[in-house]
Amino acid sequence: MDLTLTPLGPLADIGVAVLPPDVLWDGQSGDFYLSKVPEDGGPGGFVAANPIASAVMMLLFSDARPSAALGGPQPTGDPRGWPGDGFDIRKDKGEGPLGSTFWRFRRAVVNDDTAREIELAALFALRPLKTQGLAERIEATATANPNDGEIRLTVGVYAGEKEIYAQSFDALWRRADGGI
Repeated sequence: MDLTLTPLGPLADIGVAVLPPDVLWDGQSGDFYLSKVPEDGGPGGFVAANPIASAVMMLLFSDARPSAALGGPQPTGDPRGWPGDGFDIRKDKGEGPLGSTFWRFRRAVVNDDTAREIELAALFALRPLKTQGLAERIEATATANPNDGEIRLTVGVYAGEKEIYAQSFDALWRRADGGI
């Protein structure tokens, strides 16, 4: 997963690389936002200021294809998975399939066992950040709150001892009936 884009045309001729648009989390979903100031990526374009947060969003909230090693039912029809996994994996750069298996927990029982599985799924999904040298350490902690039907996931990404990304997510498992 590259965190820069190389434009075509005159900018490519002089070696300019630009950041891809950020995927910004609003508490329930990720989306692109228009930039209003130059520091955010230039007025009129999309905000492109935090590629680490965008990488975490893409890795956690894109559905990974299921693996027989995960156990459980395998979907029929929709194989899920990041579209680029079918044609754009650069193994020579340490790339592999992207996404998480969070979709498997949509109707899971909200308990400590499910929380541990979600932690493992998050760490597995975020492994490209380590294999490509962006992070030295990644932490994921999931806490189950069965009374509220909620599991809160907190993710930390570290370069050395410095935390370079931290975010909590909770609305994902709030309702087992599929509504948010």
